[in-house]
Parts: sequence; structure tokens; C-alpha cells
Amino acid sequence: MVLSLAFVSLACWSFADPLVAAPDEQAHILRAYALDHGQMGSPTTPPSKVNANVTVPMSIYYSAIYPICWHQHANVSASCSAPWPTSSQPQTVSTYVDHYPPLYYLFVGAATYVSHQRSGIYLMRLISALMSALMLALAAYAIARWSGRRSLYAGLYIALTPEVYFLSSSVNPSGFEITTAICLWTLVGILGLEHRDEPPRALVLLVGAVASILILIRGLSPLWVALAALTLLVLWGPRELFEKVKVRRDVQLAGGGVVAAGLLAATWIFTQGTLNVLPVGSAVPKGDSMFAVLRLVASFAQGWLRESVGILGWLDTELNGFVYRSWYAIVIGVVVVALVRGNARERIAVAGLAALTVLVPVAIVTRQAKVLGVVWQGRDSLPLAVGAVIIAAAVAGGPVRRRARRSVERFDPVLRARVARFSLVGVIAVLALANMVSFYINLRRYAVGRYGPKLFFLHHQGWSPPTGQLLTLAAYGVTTAAFAGVMMWWLWNSPRPREPLPDSHRIP
Repeated sequence: MVLSLAFVSLACWSFADPLVAAPDEQAHILRAYALDHGQMGSPTTPPSKVNANVTVPMSIYYSAIYPICWHQHANVSASCSAPWPTSSQPQTVSTYVDHYPPLYYLFVGAATYVSHQRSGIYLMRLISALMSALMLALAAYAIARWSGRRSLYAGLYIALTPEVYFLSSSVNPSGFEITTAICLWTLVGILGLEHRDEPPRALVLLVGAVASILILIRGLSPLWVALAALTLLVLWGPRELFEKVKVRRDVQLAGGGVVAAGLLAATWIFTQGTLNVLPVGSAVPKGDSMFAVLRLVASFAQGWLRESVGILGWLDTELNGFVYRSWYAIVIGVVVVALVRGNARERIAVAGLAALTVLVPVAIVTRQAKVLGVVWQGRDSLPLAVGAVIIAAAVAGGPVRRRARRSVERFDPVLRARVARFSLVGVIAVLALANMVSFYINLRRYAVGRYGPKLFFLHHQGWSPPTGQLLTLAAYGVTTAAFAGVMMWWLWNSPRPREPLPDSHRIP
């Protein structure tokens, strides 16, 4: 059920955006076609560490030269777009993502064997949406099968910001990286918080499989997997983890698979120069001290957090205040509750992930700012940010630590349970509404411009998706409500959290 609802939701986003509306989508389209047709890219003239030439049909090549009249102009409708060509004449074009890991492109590029026309590009988007939907469904299945913490359903839903929907429904590996990270962090939360003594074999192997897939998606993906492994180490404790590695064959198998995938990823990244990027970021004065550069980079952090919620398109479509305030308030609330309720290990994990969500991008960008400028977007750190949210939600919904239990026990337990359930259901309801608002804003921006008629869909004004304005809006609204309803139902009817672990499993 989650698979179908998540896929239809993402498919609505796939059709609601004009082609090449997502960041760097044209480059990823070129890469997917070329790789699936046996091309690894040839050197450009002059030689470049980033750019490579590929040969594609005119209908694919057009994505790179598409006259995007609405690009960076939020009040310009996409109806000004020129007709998409259908010619199969081969064209040579340069792309700047040819050195990216191939896993994602091998799947989405298969659509071009069906069609390399406009419909083939939409099919690429749908394949990408299906891949992300599979990861979300896997995360929901893991909660239902192995977790007693109903708050994980809320954590999963909080992680699905409008930016995640937008990226996962386009031709861009960032979306698949984020949804795979959502799945991995959900599994790590279940394994680390609820199955320290006897982890289920299937859960252990699933963690290893999802981590191995994530490692192979993008250049920084191995870093996110390493931080997830570090989080598991904190939650379990080094002695407990190493004991499992020594005696459990499934743990050895999962760990070996992750190590093998890591070596494969590292080989590709360093031999192909995956981490090389174009110097297109905001300029940094060459003569500035490192402290001055750090201050400048840190000033971008608030914008990156806003982008993590959603600044859509090529960072030209902002959402409204209700959407941003909803996510900010809920995320802060979840983290605070987790820090109050968790034990020492859990609080270290939550506080550490929350801090790293800001510190990691600042450190990476500061190191290369004088050469590349400030090259970073909120989507780049979302695979870590969703981890902070999911682990915080899992801790917040767990048993109360002993020191806080006396004050909590003053209240009627039935009343406490009802308040907790109503709070979590309310979180999902608010975010479902925020997602609907975001989808409407996005579609309106392309149909009639950011400030065009509010009821454009009743009069079929401006640009229209292949599925139609009203039908697309209605389908997304119904699917989002159904998806949220399923999450609420499972959350409401899931069992109580397990009792706290004995003191031998805690640290002072």
C-alpha cells in the first residue's frame, strides 16, 4: 500500500514539473542515455576534469540547449516553452556529470530503450520515482515488522519534505540518495534502539543491503553511510557491536557487503574524479583568512536549512511561510523531546547528528571555497539531515529515561498515551497539508507564474502537465491524504514502546 501511494504521489510531481525543471536535470538525462548506450564519455577540447562529451539523439540533446524562458523567472509561466523536437539525428554535447557513479543512471536510462522522445524523459522520471517509492515502502515495512516505536512513522513522514518529493520525482540521483538514506536511517534507528540483544537476521541483512546501495549512488554517499555506522556504534556501544561482529555470521556478511561496496565506490570516486565540480559557487575573495571564509560560509547555513524544506526549481520557487514554519517547529520539537526523554547514548546520537547536519557542509565548503566558491545546496546535506530527524523521532517515542520518569508518572498513563498519539497524528496532518500547499504552489508557478491567478486550474490557464492541471492536483491531494491516513492508522494502532533496557546497557 505504501509503495503504491508513495509512487503515485511522486508521479504527480513528475508530471507537475516541466522537463528540465529540476537542478541539473538536463545533465543527468544526457548521462543516463549515454551510459545505457555504452558511452563513458570522451575528453573535451580543451581537456577538463569535469566535462566530457557524449553523443545522443537530437531529442535528448535538446534538454541541454532547451531555451528555458521561465528559468530563474518565478513569475513567468512555462507556457512560453518551445515545442520539443522528435529528431533522432545524433548530436555531440558536453555534460558535467559523466564522472558520477553509474548505479542510478543504469536504471533510469533504461527508459530510453522504450523512447528517446519527450515521453522517454517522463518515463525516466517515473522510474526514478518508483526507485524512491520502493525505499520508502521498505522503511515503512521495517517499522511495521520490527519496531514498537510508533513515533518512527512520524519521523518517516517528517523526513519527506517538499524538496524530497521534488527531487525524487525528477531525473536526479539526489532524490534517490535521500530516500535511500531515509530507509537506512530508519533501519539504523530500529536496530540501534530496539534490537541490541538479539538483532533479527533479516533486519541485519537489510541494513547491509540498503547501506551498500546508498554508498554507490553519489560521491558523498559513503560519508553518510559512515555516519550512520558511527551512530549505530554510539547506540550499541563499541563492546556490544564488536561482540556481534565476532559471533554473528549475518553481521559479518552485512558488514562485508558494506565494506565491498565502499571499496568499489572509493575506486570509482578517486579514479574518475567524482568529487570534482565546476567552480560555479558564490565567489570567495582569495586573500581572505580562513576565519573570514568560515564566517562567510556559515552565513549560508540558514539558507541551506530552508532549501532542505524546499526552494524548488533551480532555487527560484520559494514556498510560503506556513510550510517552512511547520517543518521548523516540528523538527525542533522532536529534537527537544528526544533530548529530554533519551538516555545518555541516545542524547549523544541525537545532539551529534543535529550538530553535524550544520557542521559537515560548513566544513566541506570552507575547505574548497577559495577554489570553487560556495558550492553547496540544502539537498546535498539532506541524506544526513533526515537521519537527525528520524533518530530523534525514534528516541522521542521510546521509553522515558529513569531520571525523567518520576515527573512523567504524575500524569495518568492513559491520558499520556492519548496525548502522545494525538500529537503524532497532528504532526502528520499538519505536514500533509503543508505538502499539498507546496504542490499547489509549485504547479501554479509553472502554469501561470508565481503570482498568477489562484484558481488557474478551473479555467485551464497557462501551461498544463501531460495529465492536466485539475486531475494532477486532485490526484495528489487524494493520494497525500490517503498516505497520511495510512501513517496515522498504523501510528494509532501500533503497540506501546518496549520497557527500558536494564542499567547494564546504559552509560552514566
